[in-house]
Amino acid sequence: MPILTKLSPTKQGRMALFFDEEFAFSVDLETLAIFGLQAGMSFTDEEYAELVEKTQYKKAKDRAFKLLGYKSYTRWMLKQRLQQEDFPVEVVADVLDRLEELGLLDDLDYARRCAADLLHLKKYSVSRVRQELRCRGVEEADIEEALQQIDSDPLQQIREVVEKKYRSGLSDEKGRRRAVNGLQRLGYSYGQIRQVLNELEIELADGE
Repeated sequence: MPILTKLSPTKQGRMALFFDEEFAFSVDLETLAIFGLQAGMSFTDEEYAELVEKTQYKKAKDRAFKLLGYKSYTRWMLKQRLQQEDFPVEVVADVLDRLEELGLLDDLDYARRCAADLLHLKKYSVSRVRQELRCRGVEEADIEEALQQIDSDPLQQIREVVEKKYRSGLSDEKGRRRAVNGLQRLGYSYGQIRQVLNELEIELADGE
């Protein structure tokens, strides 16, 4: 039967708990008050396990709130991040469920905003956007719904990229190769790229 033998404040504003004279873990002050923790208290194995679980859940939830304060995450991305910090799988799942209930974790909303940014700011192709969202753990149904709500003209996107980064080099083979390679990295097909480059080369020739 574990006995709480000592409580000691930490520099982080938490309370370190010592069971049977050995440090076990720390708790936040809210958990301390809820459980009424005092030196000399004894716990059954079940009560000790509950305290550990509640402490891990609160710590994982607080960490998740902090991470979401910096940037958006998909459920899969946040799961990976929390598990890297050694929170138990069951605790992480409970925290993620709660965040979804609160509307703080929404993969479809993430997919919509991320897809719009990748398409319009980074000028990725739709296929590259789809690949990026898959890598971030977004489910196929959410990816397709997000992409259906975004207007994208691949030829216009290619033209905008070329006009901004590659137009001055289209007069020589090296410059054209550089443009093709850069656009393929953005996810556009060679056929699409060639069509736009041919149109621009004709325009350049007519302007001379």
